[in-house]
Formats: sequence, structure tokens, C-alpha cells
Amino acid sequence: MPADDERSAFHNALLAWAAGDLEHVLALLAEDVVYVVNVDGTKVPYASSATGREDVRRRFELLLDTFVVDSYTVESLVHEPDFSRAAVVGNYTHKATGERIRLRFRMRGWVENGLLTRVEELHDAAYVEAFARLVEHLQARLSSQSPDC
Repeated sequence: MPADDERSAFHNALLAWAAGDLEHVLALLAEDVVYVVNVDGTKVPYASSATGREDVRRRFELLLDTFVVDSYTVESLVHEPDFSRAAVVGNYTHKATGERIRLRFRMRGWVENGLLTRVEELHDAAYVEAFARLVEHLQARLSSQSPDC
């Protein structure tokens, strides 16, 4: 069972993401971290699962290249005996289209030796995938209306 100070890595990672500090988030991940997202990564690459800190970095960088993080709020945080869990609300603006999405999702994190070894993001996958289809459609429409075409 992880000690309370060790489990704080999960909370600190959430706070670092809310502050826009990607490097701090990454510093709290084990080198071989498993980051699981219940969204189809082939349909929504910026919401794909990742294995290893560098793979997580690429996924987060793609997310930040795609969206402005308008807000990220941890609504609740509970430390269970073997993991911690949080309820989170994130508001994001799609950079290319200006479309906004509000996500309410659950997260779970497992910590060993002060680093996150596993993180799970649990979304309404159908909602996230539908939003991805919407912005893909809007981007195609915007490009077809471009004077360069």
C-alpha cells in the first residue's frame, strides 16, 4: 500500500496539467508508465493510450498542438488502498475550428516509488469520438472553402 506522500504524485500530476506544466507532469511518470485511455486512438490520436514516458509525451504534445486547455479542474480526489481516483472536468478549444468541448471524466493512478506507473482516463468514448468526427468534418469544409483550392 503506497504511503500518502507517495500517492500525492497522482494529485501533483493533475495539478501540474491544470497549470500547463507538461514537464512536471512527465517528471511524475515512471519511465515505463502505462497510460490507458478508453477512446479509440485510431479515430482520436490525441486521446490514444500510450506506453512509456516518451510515448505519453508525444500524445500530450499532440493534444496541446490540437487544443487550447481553457480549464482543467479536479472535482474530487480519493486515495484508495492501492490507487487514487479523481473526477475531472476539462474545457478545451479545438485550435483549427474554434469548437469547444467540455469533458467530465474519471482518472485512476497507481504509484510506486513516488512515480505514476499506471494511469487510466475513463471518458464517454462515444462523445469524444463524435467530437473528433465533427471537427474533422469542419476542417474539411474549411479547407474546401479556402481560396487556394
